[in-house]
Amino acid sequence: VCGQIATHALKMPNLVGEIVAGILLGPPLADFVPNPEAWVLLGEMGLILLVIEAGIDIDLDTLKLIGTRGFVIAFLGSIMPIGLGVGLAFALGTDTVGAIAAGAAFGPTSLGIALNILRGGGILNTPVGQLIISAAVIDDMIALVVLSQLEALTDEITVAGVLIPVVSALGFLVLGGYIAIFILPGLIDRCILSRIPKKYHDKTELAILMGMLLALMPATYYAEASFLMGAFVAGLTFCSSHGLHHLFVSQFKRVLQWLMRI
Repeated sequence: VCGQIATHALKMPNLVGEIVAGILLGPPLADFVPNPEAWVLLGEMGLILLVIEAGIDIDLDTLKLIGTRGFVIAFLGSIMPIGLGVGLAFALGTDTVGAIAAGAAFGPTSLGIALNILRGGGILNTPVGQLIISAAVIDDMIALVVLSQLEALTDEITVAGVLIPVVSALGFLVLGGYIAIFILPGLIDRCILSRIPKKYHDKTELAILMGMLLALMPATYYAEASFLMGAFVAGLTFCSSHGLHHLFVSQFKRVLQWLMRI
């Protein structure tokens, strides 16, 4: 209801109304929602599916054109808010750890919200949409690195505690992305799909995608990167498979729309 009011009465994305509904009914105010942790878990499941779809939706030709610009925009879009937060915190007399925490709070971009709004506006697969998505992925990586450094500063400072999150995030984004785009598709085609009748290719790719998801999400989490990066890399592996994209949308679209409203 709030989403429809936001869309038709206020001319805003329905996501705005859904967020307001969550604030009003959630624990901070009315506390009407039972077992909020369970609803958060369901929302995170929807976010995972959304990030997978973002990886599948990546247009490599468009990405090649905007790759450098996407990195520059992501870097500036992350560093500038972080620097602003750190500067304001220091100006208010906060210590170093508190200032970094304030800066880290300004840094992340919500990939889920960006995807939802871009899809609602019908510009997800345009050059601008692809630029925003690629920038958001890099932006979240930078913000996660900053947050991991904050955690390292609150405990005993060690070389491993400082370097592992940085190397892990960069490794999964750069090396993992390269393998997902240039190596795995050909390997899957030669070793698996070539042995299976063509009518089962899409379902087989979907099964492989889910297997990669179950492997990459724990791997990125325990490597101190974002588990959403694992979901994105899994989807990115099949960004050139139009059949899988159609199957994924047909199987998960309604579930995804419902979960993303939570």
